[in-house]
Amino acid sequence: MSPDIIRRIQKGETNLFAEIVDTYKDRAYSLTLKILKNREEAEDSLQEAFIRLYKSIMNNSYEAKSKFSTYFYTIVYNSAIDLYRKYNVKSFNVTSIEINDANHNDGDELVRNYESKIDNTVYSTDDYSTDKEIEKGEVKKIINDYINSIPEQYSVILNMFFLNDLSHEEISQILKIPVGTVKNRIFRAKEKLKELLFRAFKKEELLDYIKV
Repeated sequence: MSPDIIRRIQKGETNLFAEIVDTYKDRAYSLTLKILKNREEAEDSLQEAFIRLYKSIMNNSYEAKSKFSTYFYTIVYNSAIDLYRKYNVKSFNVTSIEINDANHNDGDELVRNYESKIDNTVYSTDDYSTDKEIEKGEVKKIINDYINSIPEQYSVILNMFFLNDLSHEEISQILKIPVGTVKNRIFRAKEKLKELLFRAFKKEELLDYIKV
């Protein structure tokens, strides 16, 4: 977001705040929905986030020398967490993963819930050839279903990285976890996602959709 727009809002051109809302509302909503898993609560949370952002800009709390996306998504994330804590006894923890299954293998939490939904008669490499053009919607559906099925410790980070275009460093700062943890979560989830995609499509067919 241009520092000039921030300065102009601070000087009284408050109508320009609508540009910020229009630019970020859809992607920010996807993040709040990922955390709260309730559309009405996600909408309330996002509205609260924009109110906090507006007040922060008008009170000169935001300094243009810091990256706007990091500042904004910190507000979005914290607003969602505040609302989550209001309605849930269990605390939202993006850092730890609770695994109680003695037969658990590393990476199970990234595929178990998703694989239970897979219809092998639909997702079978036998149905595809390198000559067939892949519909973008087919790949997108598999990816979306996958992200929606994995634990929040991974899905929130993937949402920030892929949908909101935040860097590893920004995610680390917003979530207050090490950069190495962020990179590890993204790497592990991407590797498992590729495994699932390769069951439905041949590698050559996926080159335009995912780095393999």
